[in-house]
Amino acid sequence: MTWEALTTILVLAIIVEFSTEIIKSVFPSIRGKLSKIAAILLGMILCVSTGSGILASFNIIPIYPLLDYLLTGLLISRGSNIIHDLVSRLEVAKVNP
Repeated sequence: MTWEALTTILVLAIIVEFSTEIIKSVFPSIRGKLSKIAAILLGMILCVSTGSGILASFNIIPIYPLLDYLLTGLLISRGSNIIHDLVSRLEVAKVNP
């Protein structure tokens, strides 16, 4: 995987994380499983609309590129949880130096 591809995946995960948090603040009923589903859908929509696929980064070209985009969207939706945990820990560290 190239650094450019890794950076793209990281940026997309951050976008999904912050977008999911905004949606959850607007619609407080979105929690738990619904929150994860929202992140997955956002990730997939973002990857399909930008044409970002992780398999293509490894020169693995699927017959249907849409599968690459959906898989990447699924991965970045999980990556958004990692970003969320990191941001939460940084906020705690900022409050408790």
